[in-house]
Amino acid sequence: MERLNLMTDSTRSSIILGLAFLGILLMNGLFFMMPYEALNPYEYLSGSNLSTFQVLDIFIGGAIVPLVALATGYLINAFRHYGIGNLAKVAAFVLALGIVQTFFIFAFDFLPGLVLMALVALLFLKAHWAVSLLAALLLFFFHLTANVLVGFFASVGSPTDIIYTAMQDVQEFTSVFRSTDYFAIIALNIELFSRNVISTLYGLLFTVLPWLLVGMSLGRLDIVRFIRSNPVMHIILFIVLAGGGMAIKMIQVLTLGSYSGRLLAENFGGPVLALGYFLLMMYLTTIVPSSVLEVFRRMGRYFLTLYILSNVVFMMIFYGIGAGMYGEMEIAAMIWTVLIILVFLMVLATVMHRYRIRSIEDLFTHNSENGINR
Repeated sequence: MERLNLMTDSTRSSIILGLAFLGILLMNGLFFMMPYEALNPYEYLSGSNLSTFQVLDIFIGGAIVPLVALATGYLINAFRHYGIGNLAKVAAFVLALGIVQTFFIFAFDFLPGLVLMALVALLFLKAHWAVSLLAALLLFFFHLTANVLVGFFASVGSPTDIIYTAMQDVQEFTSVFRSTDYFAIIALNIELFSRNVISTLYGLLFTVLPWLLVGMSLGRLDIVRFIRSNPVMHIILFIVLAGGGMAIKMIQVLTLGSYSGRLLAENFGGPVLALGYFLLMMYLTTIVPSSVLEVFRRMGRYFLTLYILSNVVFMMIFYGIGAGMYGEMEIAAMIWTVLIILVFLMVLATVMHRYRIRSIEDLFTHNSENGINR
């Protein structure tokens, strides 16, 4: 128990990132396996394949990116004494790495947007926790009222509430990603990355930045002390958030993937569910022995290296330069593939830790148990 009590905030952040890896792989797997960005799954899928997607979407749709943002904000706060300048240098390096990866591997990567908003969040690093939390709440509630609720009430019940698959994009994605022309894949990746830059940045301000700020605020509030003092209240809070988030996500299932249902589910239900996941993971770090969670800590310690490697593996499985399974694999098979990749990453993280194999993280961290040291 003594080792458990000595667990640092940075270690907790690494564990949460490691625990979130399953959701991250499942989310990325959807984009790697089919033209998910351009289609309505309720039109594109059918039978058991659709049923599996519906269950999967309830658990991860709209929740994974806010969850990673919460963990990243908590991690930023843990290293606040490292200095804004040094943290900004690390973020700039990761941003450049994320953009390169987007060009050459995965066009729909969330990493560049996350890191870009982390640079903005650094402006609040020395502010009082109440300022960060208030800014996050204002951004989120403005998003809910101005973007989500207005769009929801304008669309619900109208003929425009139906999401139509963009067949031209589906055909383009399928023809390029299943081809063996790697340069065509790179060209499409760059085109997708640079498409609608302004609207993407606008969306990031309301879907990623608030949760980075909430994560920072929870770190400053010493949420671990609250969990240890009020475990029952914390569990109740998790049940309310997770249950409420899933209930809202059910709207999308019941409306068969309508525009209004997706808008409300992913922009409100998803973040609420993500906050519930985050609180659950924080609770686990206080009651589960650190030795049990060690493999997840190692995955979080090597998060960038393992994340990029997982995208390379996905590319070799689904794209034409590899096995060419793009558009051919069912959701259940993708889930099993993700589980195999997750086990592989766990083993690799253990091997890297055991033999002190250098990783991308070593370019900006000291080789220590807790990552960045001052």
